[in-house]
Amino acid sequence: MATLTNTSVHPLVLSDLTIQPGEVLEDFDDKDAEKLKDSLFVKAGWLKIEFKAKAK
Repeated sequence: MATLTNTSVHPLVLSDLTIQPGEVLEDFDDKDAEKLKDSLFVKAGWLKIEFKAKAK
């Protein structure tokens, strides 16, 4: 599961999800997070995505 963090000072609106400034969403679906990796929010540095290491 991934963790999303809004590092901007503005709310981020992602299709059906709004992330408030400084808000951290834990246990976000990895497949959905992968789709967001190339978004402009990530490229601008407003959205930080961290993937948890998978247990072996």
